Amino acid sequence: MSFLSLIWLIFAPVIAAVFIMLPKFPNHQVKIRRFSKWFASFHFVYALLFLAFFDSSLFGMSYEKELTFFGMSWLKSIGISAKFAVDGITILLIVLSTFIVLITLFMSKIHIRTKHKLYYSMVFLLESAVLGIFCAKDMFLFFVFWELSLIPIYFLVSQWGNSEARRSAMKFILSSFVANMFLFFGMLILYYYNFAVSNVLTANIESLSMDAKIYPLWFQIMVFVNFLIGFVIRIPLALFHSWYPDLQSKSSAPVNILISGLILNTGIYGLIRFNMQIFPELFKLFAPVLMIWGLVNIIYFGALSLLQPGIKKMVSYANISTIGFVTVGLSCLNSTGFNGAVFCLIASSIVFGAMFVIVSSIEFRTKTTYITALGGLGQVMPKCMYLSLIVCFSAIGIPFLIMFSPKLMILTGAMLSNLDQQLMVKIAAFLGLAAIAVSAGYIMYFFYKVFCSVLLEQWKNIKDLSPQETAVLSTMCLVILYLGLYPMSIISVYQSVSSIILDILQV
Repeated sequence: MSFLSLIWLIFAPVIAAVFIMLPKFPNHQVKIRRFSKWFASFHFVYALLFLAFFDSSLFGMSYEKELTFFGMSWLKSIGISAKFAVDGITILLIVLSTFIVLITLFMSKIHIRTKHKLYYSMVFLLESAVLGIFCAKDMFLFFVFWELSLIPIYFLVSQWGNSEARRSAMKFILSSFVANMFLFFGMLILYYYNFAVSNVLTANIESLSMDAKIYPLWFQIMVFVNFLIGFVIRIPLALFHSWYPDLQSKSSAPVNILISGLILNTGIYGLIRFNMQIFPELFKLFAPVLMIWGLVNIIYFGALSLLQPGIKKMVSYANISTIGFVTVGLSCLNSTGFNGAVFCLIASSIVFGAMFVIVSSIEFRTKTTYITALGGLGQVMPKCMYLSLIVCFSAIGIPFLIMFSPKLMILTGAMLSNLDQQLMVKIAAFLGLAAIAVSAGYIMYFFYKVFCSVLLEQWKNIKDLSPQETAVLSTMCLVILYLGLYPMSIISVYQSVSSIILDILQV
């Protein structure tokens, strides 16, 4: 459709951010909030139109658009262009990202009390950077948006977090910068080596698939590992994870929703777009390692969730434990596992976004996130309790809720996987099944302790959810129910993409 422009979709939030920061824009928190929520609502609807008119049967990219400067391509002389396009996976992640931003802005009213212009402009800048990551067809353009996303995250955490937030934000920036240098080095040597063997200067991701007859194995491994280091920190896999629970525990509640719903998705997306599609043979070789790595995430971080005294850290560890299922699904190398992994990524963003909305509401009223300091809130916050029950059941993987189908598909994909290490794969599937029981333990412990135990004296006069909080959490619960009952509405959008990727992998 002619009125749908990827350029507008990606850069409209930047325009909104600049507009808010203009000196003539009123420095009045109510006007800033209203403008931001109206814009985010419009932007979400606009993203939905891309999904509504998207042809899921197409075996390729759609809505392709190039950003030109005075009619000229960006760095055309060296084969680098500002081209954007979407496929089935990308379009879902775009809609999800705009939805998460909208939810965040509605929850920001009760937590953000200072520097409103800076806060809302940084949220929109982060949204634009994430959309650019998902839509970029050129790997250097991808890297520009990848780096750009660090700037708003630093400000959002450091300016509106607790007293230790600046240290956590700096830790994340420095660790990300180191990982990004590996990523950039991998891109550079791939770009120059490709030119050396083909005599064509290009950074187009679709044009860089490795041919084992042309590219030596040592070179492929070197680039593959550089990409892997760049992406695993954002997934985050074990050994590269410490920034995430630390950052989440120090950030304000709306920022928790953003980090959970946007940043983790970019890491998995990079793994799919670069490691899987450019290095199919190596990905098959590394698949058992990634499966074990994902399994460690599931079990280790699930166990750590049980030991956390604070709600934010408990939810953070539970989140990256669930992301382990995504890694296992991608490593199955079959359509069942891959489709389950992408669905699980989307479901995780919605479910744990809702969990952080719950944490946000509790923290605002009690001024604490320690589980032992809470108790019996269901007696004074019944609406919050019943909506939280749906979210908690979904996080566990109860049938007919959003997380059940993807976890079932991933475990089935593991059982059907044709990886050489058949015994290891079957063991991984059974351990993943056991890990679901562990997740039931820490999620229901959280629910019981916060809502169902004895009501503490100091919480007898707190109020239930406001109409705005009720609307936000109810909307997320409706999404959880709808996609739980009708999972094919999601899977059918990206099935053709999974077929392409599996054909590239030749499995």
